[in-house]
Amino acid sequence: MKKTYLMEPMKRLEQLDDYDYILYKLLFHGAATFSKEKPASLITLKNSTKRLDVLLLWDKYKDQIGKTTKTSYYEMKRDENHVVILFFHNQLLETIIENRDNIEFLEIFGYNSKMNLIEVLKHLSSRFVEQCPHEVGLFLGYHLEDVVEYIKETDGKGIVVGYWKVYTKAEEAISKFKRYDQARAKVTEGILSGLSPMKTAHILVS
Repeated sequence: MKKTYLMEPMKRLEQLDDYDYILYKLLFHGAATFSKEKPASLITLKNSTKRLDVLLLWDKYKDQIGKTTKTSYYEMKRDENHVVILFFHNQLLETIIENRDNIEFLEIFGYNSKMNLIEVLKHLSSRFVEQCPHEVGLFLGYHLEDVVEYIKETDGKGIVVGYWKVYTKAEEAISKFKRYDQARAKVTEGILSGLSPMKTAHILVS
């Protein structure tokens, strides 16, 4: 999606009232998850010189946003100026963490097969202390092989670079990227056409 195509809706975003602003901002960045094309999205909200109250808006509306988007959320990391939130679909994430190959991979980082979803997310959150842990890609729908290859950092080159660096299954990844772009385009079109965030959310989740 071209940068120039994104500038106008982002400008309009700044003109919205509080609830419309925070909901549209999240819909824009998490469109692929809210439309169930991805199991989860990691979104950072932070206060800025333009909007000093972003975290307050999140705290005020987060439960309502969860219901509207039909997703769950878990705060991975937070300080006084920013919060890192994982929006996810329970069933889709449970499928990922119950996969045998994924379990073996995650055990390297301290997870175990006896953990339920909340325990897994709690452990994932604990690993955000210093940096974004590489295994988070698995939760975001990246191919296991791509996550493993990225961690190895052999030559640093992937076959395709999109929402993540692709080392295997390029055609499958490209197909996913197109669907992710299509989901975000629905949000962009909603902003440009003046649709309410609730209407846009309903289009995404339907």
